Amino acid sequence: MTHTLEIPLPAALSVRNISKTFAGQRALDDVSFDVPAGKITALLGMNGSGKSTLIKILAGIYVPDPGGTLSIRGRDLRLPLTPAQAHDTAGLRFLHQDIGLVDSLTVADNFALVDRFFAAGPLGRINLRRQHEHVAATLSLLDIDQDPGALVGSLSPSARTMIGIARAFQDRDRGIRALRQNILVLDEPTASLPSDEVDKVLGILEKLRDNGGTAMYVSHRIDEVRRIADQLVVLRDGQMVAEEPLGTKLGSDIVSLVIGRELQARQDKTLNNSTGAVVLSATNLHGNRLAGVNLHVRAGEILGITGLIGCGRSELIRILAGAQHRHDGEMELSGTPYSPHDPASAVAAGVTCVPQDRRKDGCVLEMTVGENLTLGRLHHYTTNGAIDRRREQADAAQLAKDYLVKAAGLQMPIRALSGGNQQKVVVARAASGNVKVLLLDEPSQGVDAAAKHEISQLLRTLAASGVAIIIASTDYDDFIDLAHRVVVLDRGREVAALEGSDITGDRLALACTTSVHAN
Repeated sequence: MTHTLEIPLPAALSVRNISKTFAGQRALDDVSFDVPAGKITALLGMNGSGKSTLIKILAGIYVPDPGGTLSIRGRDLRLPLTPAQAHDTAGLRFLHQDIGLVDSLTVADNFALVDRFFAAGPLGRINLRRQHEHVAATLSLLDIDQDPGALVGSLSPSARTMIGIARAFQDRDRGIRALRQNILVLDEPTASLPSDEVDKVLGILEKLRDNGGTAMYVSHRIDEVRRIADQLVVLRDGQMVAEEPLGTKLGSDIVSLVIGRELQARQDKTLNNSTGAVVLSATNLHGNRLAGVNLHVRAGEILGITGLIGCGRSELIRILAGAQHRHDGEMELSGTPYSPHDPASAVAAGVTCVPQDRRKDGCVLEMTVGENLTLGRLHHYTTNGAIDRRREQADAAQLAKDYLVKAAGLQMPIRALSGGNQQKVVVARAASGNVKVLLLDEPSQGVDAAAKHEISQLLRTLAASGVAIIIASTDYDDFIDLAHRVVVLDRGREVAALEGSDITGDRLALACTTSVHAN
């Protein structure tokens, strides 16, 4: 009998001994790992672990320290790469959190922007029919049902992300071979997406892998990693601490690898809610999606609001925060009628909000950390038209300390902070002053495990001081850790409520899905 020796294929990407030093400080320290062909490798690490630095070296943006090597399917490449070499020679394709789509252009036009490839017709004019056929063929490879002529600005967040993935793999001639020959690097592509939109993006990545595609996936969402990844590469303080198959690892195992220690045990959240005074209540609340919601929250209580897409949870937060007008219904705050006509009037009444999209609605990215911490409160520091900057900066510094904001200085731009630290700035600003009710919409989106843990601790402390907290989220862990009660919405109505020890992932999932199937 003749035995055929199976020769293992070379890794799609091999990183060897990569280091990077900034002003005498090592951001990456002798990092080596492989990305197997036809697999999805999760690149994990806390903010500041070196993930972004590594990606920028691969993209040709940063020059690494001498001594490292890079190879693509066994072929060595000289470092540093230029961005053109990363794209054309290495076949590396990058999808960042800011996908880089132009809202005012069509899907087809956004495809053409990548490499200036427009299908030409007679006299050098663009042949729109051929251009649309090229884009449609690329989309079909990943089972993306999208009109190439649609304006990108009209698409949902998940559709935009899927368009970004497909655009990274477009090829003039090779079709599905482009999926197999290129390597996609995704830097937190779902960070700004609610959980019910994430499934669509992960489905595209599964389709990519089914066709022999290779990807490196950066995410703070451990549940996504467990679903999509074949292997883990973990960085901590610039060093690689793990490179191993995902296997049957639990979420807690992965978190421990990432942060280098076990998270503290979940705290007892028992609260005698029957004795706390009702702070905010709503009766028969109607909106674009809401169809008669009744709720109340007591002082010191953490109330969760959840449900599947279209249930109305975010609209409920916007109405309570004065960012959207209700169609019908009554609200009371501390026993008196409450009818905010805008967010400023809600804040004046003691109701503040941490919005879902912190970069768009929660921060002014061009301003400093300190300015964002005191944003909207300058009247507290103004006398006769003059701002007392010393007092303002002192308050900002105290807030940064109290809310565990990690920044090189208050004068640095907030856009330079990690997602978790940006979120802590937004929470600190919303929670400062005479706050009666704190509203949070998807507070853990794009936040790493340790920052999420710190934010949870901060919210517990606020609740213990008597602040009523309402969290709208699709991340059940937000409720398992924090909530005293969770209300489940479906099509704008309450369909279930859980309390105390009944608040588990399984019970929440069952409550959400059963309510839909029952209608």
